[in-house]
Amino acid sequence: MPLTLVTETRDVAAALFQVPSVYTPDDGLCSAKTFLQSRPDGVYTCVRAKKWMSKLASVDHLSKVIVEWPFHMHRLTTSLFSMLEAENIKCDKVKLKTLQMATARVVTAVLTQWQATETVDGMLSVLWYPLVEDGTSNGYGLAVHICSMPIIQSTVSTLLVYGEMRKNARCKYTKWIDDRVHIEKHMARVAEKRRGPIHEAVLSKEGPDGDKVLLEGLVTNFFVVRDERVYTAATGVLEGSMRKLVLDACRELSVPVVLEAPKLSERNLWQAAFITSVVRVMMNVTCLVWEEKTGQDTVMHETSILSDTCRLVHRIRDQVSMYCMCPE
Repeated sequence: MPLTLVTETRDVAAALFQVPSVYTPDDGLCSAKTFLQSRPDGVYTCVRAKKWMSKLASVDHLSKVIVEWPFHMHRLTTSLFSMLEAENIKCDKVKLKTLQMATARVVTAVLTQWQATETVDGMLSVLWYPLVEDGTSNGYGLAVHICSMPIIQSTVSTLLVYGEMRKNARCKYTKWIDDRVHIEKHMARVAEKRRGPIHEAVLSKEGPDGDKVLLEGLVTNFFVVRDERVYTAATGVLEGSMRKLVLDACRELSVPVVLEAPKLSERNLWQAAFITSVVRVMMNVTCLVWEEKTGQDTVMHETSILSDTCRLVHRIRDQVSMYCMCPE
């Protein structure tokens, strides 16, 4: 049975000197999602930990094992600021610095134990949550979880356009796991109705001309290729680490990027579409599904998406794969 490891502390200062015990949880916490739902609300990140990289000698070597580790630490920090601000909680920057240092130390300990027995990539989740007293942050809790990276059964995906833009998309907050449940239930209903799978939902908003513009998936970033340019939303989305690698690859390959949300009405002009995430890395979108109200009825539409006619996605994927193989 694949190994799952967990550790947690509410005394991050002590974790700088003695890492809390790392243990194997019961079966109910074997996935990152169930683990995060079992903890207090906070901000989190999920990263890909490469098994075959060099053994960890110290916290300074985390970037050799974790794909885009500095990116994830920065996003944790900005998400925490955003969450505290929204809840009118003052941030203690000294305690935040201690939390950042403790995170690196605890993650190193978890990965060292993981590497001792596992031969596959790990999905490592880091959760920060405030310990609040009288409206002021009285420190932070830290929880870390690692399990085997989920295996995606399909190499292509069908997307449902459903759901509105998130209120605070830049903040990776555990509350979003619960907030998106109603969308996931609708995905299941649509899949049953069309007798075919729906792999992801794409959130949208009404553009200035009344058109529907496509922003991001529930757990993915969304891209299209048009006129040999890559289009993806610039605002109203959570910028994932794989999104960053795609943009890095485009820059390296001299591929033009347009930071603009794709329009649903222009779908016939697309040369390709794909989604990105830590789990999926890059996955082609081959079918788009959406619904429209016609009087009292809801009509479901589907359209097939061309599969990389200009081979641009293939080139970008190769470059991103190289980044993932050599994280630093």
